[in-house]
Amino acid sequence: MKALGTVAAVIGGILALLAVPLVVVIVGVRSGDRRFIRALTRLQRDVVNKGAMQVAGQPGAPYAVVEHVGRRSGTAYETPVTPIRDGDGWVIALPYGDETAWARNVVAAGSAVLRFDGERRAVEGVEIVPIADTALAGQQPGVIKLFGIRWAVRMSDAA
Repeated sequence: MKALGTVAAVIGGILALLAVPLVVVIVGVRSGDRRFIRALTRLQRDVVNKGAMQVAGQPGAPYAVVEHVGRRSGTAYETPVTPIRDGDGWVIALPYGDETAWARNVVAAGSAVLRFDGERRAVEGVEIVPIADTALAGQQPGVIKLFGIRWAVRMSDAA
């Protein structure tokens, strides 16, 4: 019986160690602290996105790719995103706020290419909108509330 208590304590400790980074991320994102957000977006760009880009845009993949051009640099970029259908277009949550670089680039250009489920789609009419005004509000209310997400990018399929 004592061995079970020790195993339970070890498992509990491991779970606590795994929960701490998640809590830090949630609190940091909700706080809107620019230094924290910058550090987190660098980590995402340099580590997480590299893995996501291995499958993003392919048939059946959970991620799509937004192809866009830097508004000042003119450099071509590819950013993995998770869009959902919203009427005749798409919406993408902006958990790091409305100053997210890829979103600002796409809004400035007014158009982009969305690679989703093995297809390249031209999109236009790009705008940043309150997330409450999108299909995401009804589909992911728990995540939106947990992270305090206020903004989303809305874009329409090009004619």
